[in-house]
Amino acid sequence: MTRGAVAGILPAMMRPAVRNRLISAVVVLLVGGFVAIQMFHSLTPPRHADHDHAMATIDAGGFLWIRALDGDRRNLVGPPEKVLVLHWFDPSSGGGSEQRAAARFAAADVPGVDVEVLLIAVNADRDAARSWSESESIPAELVYVDPEGTTAELIGVRRFPETLVYDPAGRLAYQARGPMAWQDPTLPRRLAEFAKGVDEID
Repeated sequence: MTRGAVAGILPAMMRPAVRNRLISAVVVLLVGGFVAIQMFHSLTPPRHADHDHAMATIDAGGFLWIRALDGDRRNLVGPPEKVLVLHWFDPSSGGGSEQRAAARFAAADVPGVDVEVLLIAVNADRDAARSWSESESIPAELVYVDPEGTTAELIGVRRFPETLVYDPAGRLAYQARGPMAWQDPTLPRRLAEFAKGVDEID
């Protein structure tokens, strides 16, 4: 494009009607992009048809964010490719015996089964959760935070403590409302069954 052509375009762009159309187009693009981003980030996987159950599958797109004590974010959405145990608790409610039992279970191998246990603290920021984990002698790498309980609400946790177990494909295999029987001698066998995959929880 010649310098003369550019010089001819610029005055035309400065005309009020043209300028207003350009501004309107830019505003529409910005608003549309913002709405699309918000919709994308608000996506969560489907809930179980029985709403007293937690999320039926975590492999359906979207975001379920929790944060490690080192600050890294983790999205729970997607096939875990292992048995994933999500233990939600409120450290401000006092006591930590169940979480200590969960940590001992996490440290023990389940023969032939890849199991990951996450302890997810609600109503606590990273500093509070770190202090709690130190006072309870629980390894910090097991502890995550959901400070406002937003992800707990999205995934369907309604009370604390509550434990959700997902199979390697991300399907809900088990839900413990209230304390989890971490010392139950049948638990390793049950997790081994979950590792083979499950149908939708009843």
